[in-house]
Amino acid sequence: MDGTTLSVWDLTFLLFVFLFLYSIIYPQSQLKKIRMQRMAKMKAMEKRHGYKVLTMIHRREAISFFGLPAYQFIDEEDAEQVLRWIRKYRDHPLELILHTPGGQLHASIQIARALKNHPEKTRVIIPHYSMSGGTIIALAADEIVMDKDAVIGPIDPQVGDIIRGLFPAPSWIYAAETKKEDAEDSTLVMSDISRKVLKLTRTVAKELLEGKIQGGEDRLDELVEKLVSGEMIHSTPLSAREAKELGLPVNTDFPEDVHDFMRLFRPVKKTVEYVG
Repeated sequence: MDGTTLSVWDLTFLLFVFLFLYSIIYPQSQLKKIRMQRMAKMKAMEKRHGYKVLTMIHRREAISFFGLPAYQFIDEEDAEQVLRWIRKYRDHPLELILHTPGGQLHASIQIARALKNHPEKTRVIIPHYSMSGGTIIALAADEIVMDKDAVIGPIDPQVGDIIRGLFPAPSWIYAAETKKEDAEDSTLVMSDISRKVLKLTRTVAKELLEGKIQGGEDRLDELVEKLVSGEMIHSTPLSAREAKELGLPVNTDFPEDVHDFMRLFRPVKKTVEYVG
């Protein structure tokens, strides 16, 4: 009886070890296979497009540790890597495939300035969406290539903290001006920070768009104000057509092989079945 009980426990333990190792090794092997497919597709795109292809794709991957999705956004590690690539391929025209909800302002500005200062031609390709900090990076390119259904967004900075949450900088200013002497000290502080970060964002946007907007300085100021001022909510999706009407250097002659490439990034599975 004791021997039988011990044997069952042994089998249970071995099964647990097997499942544990499988949950680690199998996703990693699948990810390695997919990465090889992605690299092969990128090499093929480089030959067809005539650009060195770079990517910054923030997507919740289906393949992750224990199946838990990783939520990604633009951060300092992205900036380090992309700047490293831009320096490495200094003598090549660059094509950056962007798929991102945005992220840290300073990291986005670093990437954008490096792209703006690249000596060869640059273009950003947006297959689905590139919001907030991703839009700042897109503004730096000589050309923005968008799928006709892709979107970019406003670049009004978000200000706040863990306790109060993040809110658009113009909204903090509005709150302070509305409440005046009744405003809390923290609201006044956030309002002061918001004014400074808005000034920075306007300056950077004008710097990135310099020489790309037809209509002179007034047209450039109008465009920057539209994107930065908070006139639109932060999540407003601006289509390729709307972005072009604003005056941005947008091209909708979208390369279909980029969509094929994006299919190699498998999203987290949900309780929804897509049939088509």
